[in-house]
Amino acid sequence: MRRRNILLLIILAIFAFSLWAVIPLDGNRFGRQGVRLGLDLVGGVHLVYQVKFPDNATDAEKNAAIDREIATIQSRIDQYGVVDPIIQKLGNDRILVQLPGFTDIDAAKGFVETTGFLEFRQMELTADGKQVTLGDYLSQAKPAFVDTKETGTRIFVDTKNNPVVIITSTPAGLKFTDNNGKVIDPAAMDFYRTSVSWVISRGDDGTPLTGGLLADARADVQTQAGVNAVVDIKWNDQGSAIFDQIAKRLYQKQLGIFLDSKLISAPRINSQSYGGSAIIEGSFSVDEVKKLANLLQSGSLPVPLVKPPLYQEKVSATLGANFVDNSVKAGIIGILLVMLFMIAYYRMSGVVASLALLFYSAVVLAIFKLWPITLNLAGLGGFIVSVGMAVDANVLIFERMKEEFRSGRTLGAAIDAGFDRAWSAIRDSNVTTFIACAILYWLGSSVVASGPVMSFAITLFIGVAVSMFSAITVSRVLLQLFQGTALAQKTNWFAPNWGKK
Repeated sequence: MRRRNILLLIILAIFAFSLWAVIPLDGNRFGRQGVRLGLDLVGGVHLVYQVKFPDNATDAEKNAAIDREIATIQSRIDQYGVVDPIIQKLGNDRILVQLPGFTDIDAAKGFVETTGFLEFRQMELTADGKQVTLGDYLSQAKPAFVDTKETGTRIFVDTKNNPVVIITSTPAGLKFTDNNGKVIDPAAMDFYRTSVSWVISRGDDGTPLTGGLLADARADVQTQAGVNAVVDIKWNDQGSAIFDQIAKRLYQKQLGIFLDSKLISAPRINSQSYGGSAIIEGSFSVDEVKKLANLLQSGSLPVPLVKPPLYQEKVSATLGANFVDNSVKAGIIGILLVMLFMIAYYRMSGVVASLALLFYSAVVLAIFKLWPITLNLAGLGGFIVSVGMAVDANVLIFERMKEEFRSGRTLGAAIDAGFDRAWSAIRDSNVTTFIACAILYWLGSSVVASGPVMSFAITLFIGVAVSMFSAITVSRVLLQLFQGTALAQKTNWFAPNWGKK
């Protein structure tokens, strides 16, 4: 009894969470903006690229190279503002790019094919020559500081062009320090308005420090005394010499890392000599460190893509919003008709099956939305097929319960025997479906323009997996609630013998 009550509470909690996640379908949950729709529903650009590997590359090096290339493409597409792009590995040597809502196929190819440019910049202070009095300085709405996350931030410097840093901002005890930590008397200083800009860092011979001088960049996660996630970087011989020259000039200052002119990190230089290697550390999560390492690698060692793409297509919204609305209505009508049939034919067992079907629908839609799964026409088809299979499992169970009632068993005994004896048939049929889904996905992952096949396989697999839980666990717990009640004596209400005398 206690185990059944615990299961019931778990089922209700899952159902409540799923409803919260699904309703409304276009609502924001955990950063997910509604159900993701495929190209055949909203239109866009579909590209498939062949990756060109070095002849001596190992499988591990190939996988890492594709991951870095995908990170570069993703970063560039994100800047354009494409909603829910799909960028993923296809087979062992191809990259699939789908840009829903994108209207310019040439622009899309430009974003993907352009090699990422990684460079290292330093902050430079440029005074505009306008002197500011101490009174003007103290009346500023914002305190004077250098914000390394922005360019063009207004700060203040003394007559030697050294940044002035507030260490105490109370009017009674306003104090300043210079870069060396020495306290400065404000009354003896002149202040000049200036601005901050990022300029390319160069070695003593004028060679710029760019990603082409990087030899490697790897994420390093240390778990001793807490998690410490850093990025280990290594320079080639030329990069090592140039970086040490820059480190001497920028000791205790920050060096900006820019990918495609976008600041991705600004670590502080804590040594005047690194000998060819360094670490980037800070308050990074493990995922952030892995992403930064991939971006550094992708900027310095981009994966060459074979041009033109193997497959390119501008897809119009063949179905569109009206079809989505009609599909939702059709799905609701279909589920209601199935529930009506189950209730009419199996009575109370049909009511239980209908409740399990509602649970199933909510959970599957929540998975589609929160994963997120891209729903195209084929994916919707896989979901609808799985709805029918969810009811099939209940039909097998209820027919087995009929046989138990005919032999004179009680409701509790019939439930246990019906579920236990129908389980092997349900398990075997669903396992074969899982195998078919795996084969479809595997074959689809190696075929160009195979998105619909893979989408059908994924949605069918998820639907069948959830249907097994709803048919076996949810239905059983709900039926067991009738044990010990007056209705349990009326077995014909749970497995009616239609046509039997």
